[in-house]
Amino acid sequence: MEKILQILLVVILSATKFLTAPITSLNIGFGYLETLLITTIGGIIGVIFFYYLSTAIVFLFSKIIGLFVKKKAQPKVKKKFTWRNKFIVRVKRDYGLIGLAAITPTFLSIPVGTFLASRYFHDQKKVLVYLSASVVVWSVIVSSVVIIF
Repeated sequence: MEKILQILLVVILSATKFLTAPITSLNIGFGYLETLLITTIGGIIGVIFFYYLSTAIVFLFSKIIGLFVKKKAQPKVKKKFTWRNKFIVRVKRDYGLIGLAAITPTFLSIPVGTFLASRYFHDQKKVLVYLSASVVVWSVIVSSVVIIF
């Protein structure tokens, strides 16, 4: 029972804060291949879960806003750009979905990166494949670095 809870912990950690999952998995006592398998499965589950959750949230948000906002012209509100917003816009413009997928598991986190991917890129199959491939690659990289050092 304890082993199942440890696996579940690493899967949930992989789905949300991916960068810390291989470290935690190895510290718990899982081997290299177990860590690769558990973190990859957890990351892919997170990508799928947060992709569908974010598309549902965007859909519901647009419906709710549509109920309360009248269809008259509203003045433009100047958006405040932070360093993070500028970084995301630059990645989207310069590198597209591949760039976003490459930085999602480690730098943005799976929930944030998946939300951005579902919001800005509309080919569902492509988004899920690229984000899942990125999770696999980062799982190998991070687990290998943790094992080596």
